[in-house]
Amino acid sequence: MGSDAIYDRHHEVFLLWACRETGVFEALFAGRRRPDAVAEHAGITDRAAEIVLEALADAGYTQESDEGYIPTEELRGFDPETPPTARGILPHRVDSLENYIHLPETMRTGSAPEPSEEEFKNYMGAMASVPEGTLRAIVTAAEHVHPRPGQVLDVGGGPGRFGAEFARRGADVTLLDQRSVLELLADHHEELDLDVVEGDARESLPDGFDLVFSARMTVSLSLSGINEYFGNVFEALEPGGTFVAAEWVLGRAEVAERFGMHMLSMSEVGNTYTESEYLSALESAGFADAEIRDVPDTRFQLLVGRKPA
Repeated sequence: MGSDAIYDRHHEVFLLWACRETGVFEALFAGRRRPDAVAEHAGITDRAAEIVLEALADAGYTQESDEGYIPTEELRGFDPETPPTARGILPHRVDSLENYIHLPETMRTGSAPEPSEEEFKNYMGAMASVPEGTLRAIVTAAEHVHPRPGQVLDVGGGPGRFGAEFARRGADVTLLDQRSVLELLADHHEELDLDVVEGDARESLPDGFDLVFSARMTVSLSLSGINEYFGNVFEALEPGGTFVAAEWVLGRAEVAERFGMHMLSMSEVGNTYTESEYLSALESAGFADAEIRDVPDTRFQLLVGRKPA
């Protein structure tokens, strides 16, 4: 039975962090299987190796065998050889722990830690780990707003999970993201057969689309950045086109307040925003019939704006 004790509520992410930082994971991926071999490789005590390997096994991250402890698939995200989109959310959870530990300094200075190359890859892994049910529910909700879209622009699409789902349903999809993302995921995007274009949504967007879509994009922007983004979306749409954004709206999504703090820990801008703030930005950009809908069976809301025909 669980409790509020730290060893019930928080021990797992601290365990993963400590094992990554000391080199326990490196030892396991290098083929060290027994506690004494892991201890020697990682430079930790024999006692520590025995305890953490047992704890990893209890959590499902290693499996005991005659050879010792073998990493399970759950741990593969921490292997530097694992492609970013296959890493899952765990490495980003550990990176987030480090950001939270740094949060007092971020609160004083307004400057969040700059992500390393590996942390950037881990972030892409987290973005690729949207549960299939949530993914399909959001795309289905978008298609209820704008049935059978032909030309879709996926803004800030990252790993392309949403873009690929729109494409699977028959749309021609263009994914827009920043150069660093497109360079990192070039082979992955090619496998998905998605058209990609480099850009910054606050500056400009390509045009000619009947649906512009984004997911958890606005949380990385300030309110002024959101207004710039929504204005560019309006210009990117054909008359009669629709803008749909999946977000966590402050006051409607139970996770919104916590995610606002998450954004504070990892970025110098970004937050979660209220329904009135979103509706005001949509209306200021020129959208008609602006509304916010809950996405069934998820924690998300859809921001919806229609460009007059």
